[in-house]
Amino acid sequence: MMTLSPPAQEVLRRICAAHAARPFAVEKLERLRPEALCRAELQLAMLELRQAGLVELRQKIWGEQLYQIPPQELAVIQWSCFPHTPKPLPAGTVTVECPADAGLAGQLFRALVFTAQQGLPLTAKGSIHKKQAGRLAALLPVQDKHLRGLFPQAVDCETCPLAVTVIVDLMLVLGLVERQGSAYFLDMVKLESWLGLSELQMTSILFNVILNRYGIDGPAPQHFRYLISSPAFSKGNWYPLGDVLEWMSEVQLTAEQPLEALQSACLAWLGSLAGFGWCELGYTEGGAWCFRWTEHKPLLVTGKMLDSDPDNLSGIFGDSEGQQISGDEGHFIVQPDFEVLVPPGVNYRLRWGLAGCSELLYADELWSFRLSRMKLEEAAEQGQPPESVISWLASHARGGLPAQVELTLRQWARSIGRTAWSEVILLACRSEADAADIAAHPRLQGSLSRVGPLHFIVRHDSTELVRKELSAAGLAPPRIIGGREGEVPPQQTVYFMDNKVPKADVYALPVQEAHIGLLGGGAVLQPLPLPSSDSEELILPGEEAVPQMWLREWREYHITTAQKVMEQALTWGIKVRLSLEGQICDFIPEQLRGNPWRVAGGLLPAGTEEREDAELAAGDWKEMKLLIPQKRRNSSSA
Repeated sequence: MMTLSPPAQEVLRRICAAHAARPFAVEKLERLRPEALCRAELQLAMLELRQAGLVELRQKIWGEQLYQIPPQELAVIQWSCFPHTPKPLPAGTVTVECPADAGLAGQLFRALVFTAQQGLPLTAKGSIHKKQAGRLAALLPVQDKHLRGLFPQAVDCETCPLAVTVIVDLMLVLGLVERQGSAYFLDMVKLESWLGLSELQMTSILFNVILNRYGIDGPAPQHFRYLISSPAFSKGNWYPLGDVLEWMSEVQLTAEQPLEALQSACLAWLGSLAGFGWCELGYTEGGAWCFRWTEHKPLLVTGKMLDSDPDNLSGIFGDSEGQQISGDEGHFIVQPDFEVLVPPGVNYRLRWGLAGCSELLYADELWSFRLSRMKLEEAAEQGQPPESVISWLASHARGGLPAQVELTLRQWARSIGRTAWSEVILLACRSEADAADIAAHPRLQGSLSRVGPLHFIVRHDSTELVRKELSAAGLAPPRIIGGREGEVPPQQTVYFMDNKVPKADVYALPVQEAHIGLLGGGAVLQPLPLPSSDSEELILPGEEAVPQMWLREWREYHITTAQKVMEQALTWGIKVRLSLEGQICDFIPEQLRGNPWRVAGGLLPAGTEEREDAELAAGDWKEMKLLIPQKRRNSSSA
């Protein structure tokens, strides 16, 4: 920011105030031109901002071009152009209207467990089954009342609660689930890398996705969302909402939106943050709204943090492997009553392992699971033998397993797996003669077993061999087996113990595209490439046809020539330096007027930015000279 020229800084400040990180049509830029700048200087300032990565030029499919401050740059720009030091409320009584619920990372974890255990089937129209959506909603602390204000547009809450829609939207955007046919399924590769993050990493990634995806539209609400996320709003302190809005109005960050409407949008945002466990909303003894961040305030990711890899948000916190919690904090506690307590420091891969062999009761500051025979059986069905589960629990439990718990688990284990269902493929023949030929086939003796006059059991891994041999003998069976094609795909293992998981790649947020997710997702407009180094030449088109003395010499011209010089300045959108009543002034021509010839524009004493509107006739000034914008003067082509 400090390396920008003063004109570029002022233009950026005006763009930030008027539009935040919302795109706006190129044609609207002229409204933001500082009075002391000509059009050419404005274009050079925009070129400078684009080269610095602080403003991007985007284009819609049909050709309309838009300027936009990149969302990841808005925080730094806002805090630099509009520094603010809020004053917390003095110690006093605050009534909490909307307390903080459990953290969103834990709520998302619960939804992932639900998806693994009970599934998320879809209707023919692609929506989540109403019954299943209701079950998931009952498990989530965040409720529709926390979120309804964020989505003034129509959202179908009758078939699917809004809280479920938001959670599933987040899972899709994060790449943790994907649609396959008529249901959502976990993406195990992405899930493994996600669970390798710390809770701080998860929380901040979630916050930055939500910050740019949800919330009432418009620059003023967006300014508020970024403003209160700054380090100036410290954890645990109550801040008056009214003071924040008044300050925003004073520095013109409200985009002329009425404060009453803006307050409504801000309350909706704060209510959603409370539902996600990050903020609390209350009011003072005098009835004024106030808010405070909890100890779990997320870290706002800014452009500087993303320079190395914009898609890898987890990289800003360092290697999660290097953040492994040591000592007892990395262990859960198994109680004699089979309850498993999980302190905040336990990593999420261990929690996922627990979810595979015990029931998740609640997930707040201190998580709680419960061991049971049923869950031990379910773990065995997922490919985790009871003996392995017991050993894993003992190795990660602080102080090991209580004797009575271990004894009971081993008793349960002895009765698990003694019998099992087995799915086989049955080959049926139409005649005993064909069956006899198959039974006598020398190359099929180890691949099938006769279980009746007309029937054989075929091993799963031998179906292709049996089909090949029977085809050669003129006895080919159809490729359809029991109404389904080919072999049965193996059941996906969705739970894993930490020592069975290969080292996953560091989590990277998927590329955000318009079709991803259930909410938000407007068209993603790609920025146009930066102009070449010769682009400054385009600001003064046809320069070679203009007399060079107009650019280089300070002199008096005949009235007709003086008019042509001024008209050329208007065409190029540059300033003219002239001698007016014995004073040297700079003039920005903006409009020509008819008979008699006159030019209207802005008059500035040379070297100042104090503009006053003026209308001049060609004989009002004496010496004159076209002023090339500063950057062109210093360029190699000047």
